[in-house]
Amino acid sequence: MKLQTARWLLAPLRQLRTHRLMTRHGPTLAYDTAWALIALHSAPDETALVRAWAHENPGTAPGIHYDHWHTLNQAEQQRRIRWLRRYGHSPIQLLQLDAGLIHSTGLHVLDWGRPPTPADQHQATPPTRPQTREQP
Repeated sequence: MKLQTARWLLAPLRQLRTHRLMTRHGPTLAYDTAWALIALHSAPDETALVRAWAHENPGTAPGIHYDHWHTLNQAEQQRRIRWLRRYGHSPIQLLQLDAGLIHSTGLHVLDWGRPPTPADQHQATPPTRPQTREQP
């Protein structure tokens, strides 16, 4: 089967996967970037096609960049926390694409930044019980 025929036949499936990735990731992932990531994930042979697209549509610095947790609204933070508890990684990280490959294609990908750790929040909770043990 010719590559153009395969692309035409698989286009609806790729569009479905692209829309799913956009829904899972959130509003910061553009359709073009999501489509390119799905293309790299499902058909690594199409790296040249993604490179050509990225060359025709230059943007900011290529590679994977991370958004800032503190700029997100509360609902988005909670949605991401639920996702991370369930899957452990962002939707883009679950594609398991090599960061070097993404950089070499010229894509600019804005992935999820990590949520702050409890130590970063500086909110120590007092212990509910005394921490000392009685000696017998």
